[in-house]
Amino acid sequence: MSASTAKSTIDAANDIHNGVDTAEQKLDDNIDALSERIAELDKQLRQTGELLLQNAKVLGGSASKQIQLHPLAAFGVAFFAGLTVAKLLRR
Repeated sequence: MSASTAKSTIDAANDIHNGVDTAEQKLDDNIDALSERIAELDKQLRQTGELLLQNAKVLGGSASKQIQLHPLAAFGVAFFAGLTVAKLLRR
């Protein structure tokens, strides 16, 4: 093998090595960015879930209060809702 061929082979190997190092660094950066984004989304989802749970509790309390104040109306609504569901399920 001549000296120039050996040198060009070494240069090519160095270029490949540098390219792999660059790609590895870019991948590491992207993984870090994705990890941060996932953490942000997780935090947002948890906050939204807590808000939905609080709203569901308030709505449940309100519905319970209305049922206690108007039991006959609540029975009528439940009865007709049951009829409607039964009619839809028969189709």
